[in-house]
Amino acid sequence: MVKNLIPEIACMLGVKVGEKFKVKGDDELTYRFTSDGLKLTYNNNMEISGSAASAALIALLNGKDEIAKLPWKPNLNERYWTFMSSLEGRKLYVLNYMWDNSVIDVALHKVGWVYRTQEEAKSALPKVAKELGVEYEL
Repeated sequence: MVKNLIPEIACMLGVKVGEKFKVKGDDELTYRFTSDGLKLTYNNNMEISGSAASAALIALLNGKDEIAKLPWKPNLNERYWTFMSSLEGRKLYVLNYMWDNSVIDVALHKVGWVYRTQEEAKSALPKVAKELGVEYEL
């Protein structure tokens, strides 16, 4: 049996199998690698493969197109790290939540304040605190 190279190709391009991404300059399609190759999905959720996917894969491999990673979004009941202000609202600190698709979860994701790890959130904290004009605590 011949080895499936798709996971290695995805990794070389900076994504994981199953991870959704965009191609810079293309807002209509979302892309993802599967074990079978590259899948393209239109904004209307219609998935296509075949020659269009093959052409997209070739453009990625030869450097004509570039991957634009999408912000990470937790799955339902998955933990994520973000920021919370103190009761007085003068200090920002890092804490974790469980994703439940609440309004707060979605709002935090929209502004880009949802992180996989505590370290990622801590490294973003000084910039966010400065933007909000508050102190922060690591």
